[in-house]
Amino acid sequence: MISRCVVLESVSLHNMGFGRLCISSPTLKSIGFYAPRAKDAITFHELVIDDAPCLERLLPIYPDDGPVTIRVIRAPKLEVLGFLSEGISTLHLGTTVFQKMIAVTMTTKMRSVRILVLESSPNLDLVIDFLVCFPCLVKLYVILNAGKNVNIVRKYDQLDTIECLELHLKEVVLKNYYGGYRPFFDFAKFFLLNAKVLNKMEIGGSYYRNDDCYLRLLQVENRASQDARIEVNRNIFTRHVRTHDLSMADPFD
Repeated sequence: MISRCVVLESVSLHNMGFGRLCISSPTLKSIGFYAPRAKDAITFHELVIDDAPCLERLLPIYPDDGPVTIRVIRAPKLEVLGFLSEGISTLHLGTTVFQKMIAVTMTTKMRSVRILVLESSPNLDLVIDFLVCFPCLVKLYVILNAGKNVNIVRKYDQLDTIECLELHLKEVVLKNYYGGYRPFFDFAKFFLLNAKVLNKMEIGGSYYRNDDCYLRLLQVENRASQDARIEVNRNIFTRHVRTHDLSMADPFD
């Protein structure tokens, strides 16, 4: 149906399980999906974007529920990608491969991607590999959780520059932020110290009485972009995504 419909631009697949779904469409611009679990078993095993020359958005809404593997073979206009989490066991982007969010090979860079959503512990090693893979990234969302490896804090080597931090990354949105937890603070501070064209960092989550102190500490005088401002809110994170509204540049906003 998808491959033979010559005018289809947007599709959502809800509560549908596939052993393997291969997408080839000359017109499709947006695809969103989530799969059901059957007695705690994943029913959607593999999604392949074989040939989608117009695809702009790839939206696995509940990545922990499947697909287990995502392969993007040809999607030259892909701009929006997310949510990505460890629930996606293997992610192939051209010849670049991530396994449970960890880069195994880094041979393809996708310069078309502008907006990325990650679900991760505050693990800079993991996130930086995605920044390298998407060198023209403009907006980064990170849905934080206190998982494993939260203490990995990587120092950014100024001699080994990351293009998006130098030239493109203008907005960082951190959700489920817990200001009293030092790894979360260090994670946010990294972007303030290294994103040279950053305009805005939005921090949302639950707070307690000492969080104001941590937020004041984030207003570092030596931040890389003096224009960067911090906005704090207590919005509850939801997975509402404007899958079909193609007029919205950012379906997560």
